[in-house]
Amino acid sequence: MSMAAAEADRRIANLVGIGVVTSVNAGAARARVQLGDIQTPDLPVAQLRAGALSFWWMPGVGEQVLVVAPSGDLARGVIVASVFAGNAPSSDAGTPMIDLGGGVMKINGSLELTGDVTANGISLQHHTHSGVTPGADNTGEPQ
Repeated sequence: MSMAAAEADRRIANLVGIGVVTSVNAGAARARVQLGDIQTPDLPVAQLRAGALSFWWMPGVGEQVLVVAPSGDLARGVIVASVFAGNAPSSDAGTPMIDLGGGVMKINGSLELTGDVTANGISLQHHTHSGVTPGADNTGEPQ
């Protein structure tokens, strides 16, 4: 096989790959990925949006991700998505879910919802307060 043919085969093999994150540099929005025997350089992590409306997601070490490399050049690769590997947060395909892993979600702006909101088992629309006397006093916390 000629060098040109071998190089073409290598580039084709590197166009798309699934690997495991080995390190994360959140400040630079980059991570390194182990793709089989290949350790990538720091790669940018693609986001759903990154302009005026933006989402922020950084993969964790050990997370399985999909890497796309234009022209098969891993130095120009981008991490485009995560791939569940037996760790899906739910087996119910009919219920979308965001699992923050105990973390906090921050929303900079207004949030408008239809339907009820439940926090720690307390309904925003249907909770009651007992022992309340009408007047100018404030109520206590929901029960």
